[in-house]
Amino acid sequence: MLYHFAGITDRVGGSMHMLCRDRYGLSPAAWRVMAHVGELQPITAKEIGLRAAMDSVNLSRAMGQLDALGFLKRHIDPADRRRIVLQLTPAGQSAYDTLVPLSLEAERTLLAELNAQERATLRELAHRVWERSRRLFDDTDQETSF
Repeated sequence: MLYHFAGITDRVGGSMHMLCRDRYGLSPAAWRVMAHVGELQPITAKEIGLRAAMDSVNLSRAMGQLDALGFLKRHIDPADRRRIVLQLTPAGQSAYDTLVPLSLEAERTLLAELNAQERATLRELAHRVWERSRRLFDDTDQETSF
């Protein structure tokens, strides 16, 4: 199963990443961060790291790239000065609004041979597996053995 997921991600994600790079200069990691911010803003950097399964170095680099492109604004949460809150700038929102329909179209094309019930089941199962992986592997204090 993991081999299949990796292959799907490489094939479909690769074309999406080329589009993001060619049109906006975004790395795959920057697009992942932008997608999470665009969907959930305002959101903290820590929350994005957890949701996107990104370590702090890659997250910081991606946020730096989005900053350099003028796509991201950050501010310190006045209620908790340790938290960095992220939102898209108008330019970032415009890029996001352009890329999301293209991403959804890639998904529709990929899933076109599945009927509506199969698509719903696949989404539900993928979400459950994602949640389970998050619970198993996001707690860095525990080691998971197979």
